[in-house]
Amino acid sequence: MTNASDSAAPAGDVAEALFTLSGGVGSEPVPVLTYPAGADRLARREALRPVYEAIVARIGTPTLLGGAVKGPSVRWCTPERVLLLSGDHTHAELSVHDADDFERDEWRTFDRTHPGRDGQPHGFDALPYIWQLDRKGPGFAPPSTYNGVMVAGNWDHAVTGLELMLAAWVEQYPVQAPGDWIGFNLWTARDWGRDMIVSYSPADHGRELAVGIHDRGTEQTEERQARMRERGWRIQEDHQWWRTELPETDPYAPRLLAELTIAECRARKATCPDELKAHDISAGDDGELWLTGLGLRTHPSRGEHY
Repeated sequence: MTNASDSAAPAGDVAEALFTLSGGVGSEPVPVLTYPAGADRLARREALRPVYEAIVARIGTPTLLGGAVKGPSVRWCTPERVLLLSGDHTHAELSVHDADDFERDEWRTFDRTHPGRDGQPHGFDALPYIWQLDRKGPGFAPPSTYNGVMVAGNWDHAVTGLELMLAAWVEQYPVQAPGDWIGFNLWTARDWGRDMIVSYSPADHGRELAVGIHDRGTEQTEERQARMRERGWRIQEDHQWWRTELPETDPYAPRLLAELTIAECRARKATCPDELKAHDISAGDDGELWLTGLGLRTHPSRGEHY
């Protein structure tokens, strides 16, 4: 299957055959889409959209939404099996797995992956998924999931983790959750209580990726304003609120936004990624969103999924 229009209907057939009919646990993954050479994240997103919609039309809403660094990680689950839509920057595929074995293997992968530690350059791309959204879809979500916390080993890795998360949202989220925004608030331990809001809003055309901070407690003199702009802040609102908004069409936008966010935390006296915490993590205020590959501490943790 080489393109979206040719792949949509057959993808539905493959999903139904793997998941609801004869099965296929242990069989090789079945490619359902091949991306054109050099396709960027937006092109891949739009190519996957009709394929994903055809699968959902055939077998129903997924149990769990989500994505990895290089592709989607969407699951339809029963107590016995998991149908996984995954892939990378070259293709998308469907595979079916024994539920217990699948859950165990994923847990082990998370447990042995430590971004920026043990000589690993990053580690984020080794994770089975870096974000997962539970909207109580049909089926049976795994009763136990990895609930540890992986914190980036240094600032460079923290920037990388955030960059990869934002890039994954741009490519994957609008297909799986059309019309919704996604984001979180970020606190710095040495500047506690001051929110920095990181978000991706597909409906805000031309400014989909954004970060904002309330610079309260500081007089907004010309010198202060110049300093904020030097850090990368572009828009001043309501005197003390600063924002930077970038278009999803800019291939460098996830990196630029990640660099600005982490640099601002460091400017506010953070000494290591372990002093940062993401909270109010949400996807359109609908469901439970877990940012397993953010590389920062999150609140609440995933303890309730123990």
